[in-house]
Amino acid sequence: MAKQTFASRVEWSGEGVRAVAHIRDKQIVIDEPPVLGGTDQGPNPVELVLAALGGCISVLVSLLAKRHGVELRGVTIDVEGDLDPDGFLEKAPDVRPGFQEIRYRIAIDSPSAADRVRALIEHVERICPVKDTLRGVPTLAVSPAQSGR
Repeated sequence: MAKQTFASRVEWSGEGVRAVAHIRDKQIVIDEPPVLGGTDQGPNPVELVLAALGGCISVLVSLLAKRHGVELRGVTIDVEGDLDPDGFLEKAPDVRPGFQEIRYRIAIDSPSAADRVRALIEHVERICPVKDTLRGVPTLAVSPAQSGR
């Protein structure tokens, strides 16, 4: 399969810190809780990162279960991460602005043998694109930071 490019356009709503992400024909409201200057109308960007990791794992588990001989009755992925706002608020120069650690727990409800379920999880963890991206990928600004007049 040839390389694919995925894209999202995010536009500020004009209200507080609220923005709207346009992805294909879908829209996602992005906001912050009031303590971070928002109106809590949607998840914040770092929550979306956690949801992306959980969503990627879930998609791959459901996609690869049959290949591993695993019958699925249910799949739940709990994801959490530790982030100190003092980093991105520049209150503490020695605190990184991003997550310090991300943890996830995969729960698979299945009557299948435990070794098959373990093999499925190991496969998913090895090939998950979001997990791989979180290990570090160059992120470059490719256009001017300001447009218009």
